[in-house]
Amino acid sequence: MRPYLLHIHERPLTLVKFNYDGDFFITSAKDGDVCLMRTETCERVGTYSPLGDKAGAVFAVDITHDSTYVVTANADGKLVFYSFEGEQVAAINHGGILKFVEWNQKPGSQNMVCTCNDKFKSQQEGLVPNRIMVWQFDPPKRLLSIDDQLPMKATKVKWGPFDETLVSIFEEGTVVIWDAVKGSQIKLLQAHKGPVTSLNFTEDRMLMITSSKDQTAKLWAMDE
Repeated sequence: MRPYLLHIHERPLTLVKFNYDGDFFITSAKDGDVCLMRTETCERVGTYSPLGDKAGAVFAVDITHDSTYVVTANADGKLVFYSFEGEQVAAINHGGILKFVEWNQKPGSQNMVCTCNDKFKSQQEGLVPNRIMVWQFDPPKRLLSIDDQLPMKATKVKWGPFDETLVSIFEEGTVVIWDAVKGSQIKLLQAHKGPVTSLNFTEDRMLMITSSKDQTAKLWAMDE
């Protein structure tokens, strides 16, 4: 297998993600660029740029299953929504340093995103705490904010099975499962002996895998 070597960013990449069909993928980086690439040829189709000032860094990006909308999580605290063709359709002043974003998983009804941010103090907003949040896309509306119950900053948050829960990972080695409507903590797992570096799911979200700096990966059944 010989890979294509792509030099499309000037600073470190933060995330790459295929669309559901796999014929395109999107890259984000600390240079603030978000690029849409055609998988078959690895040519750049275009870039996603917010109106106004360019984001200093983009830490995460996600695409709806039907490849209709794209959302980016920007370091300047903005959540920006685009059509797949590249037109900005909405922007939310989220606050904090946005680290991750993901569309909800219900096919044909992807109108929410979950996010997590690091705390940040600014003159305009004051101190924004570490948070996990759920936002409605159309019309833009905040649905949930988890901050006081958050034991430490989350590095990633994803939707659980049937969009009923949120699953977050932490540098303390824990995985916390939250009720996606009420925001209450359902379960805390001491998953690893070192920082949890990533988590992912099977397509039906019934199996979860986590990885850690303790040199292990663990497979979890979500229905237990």
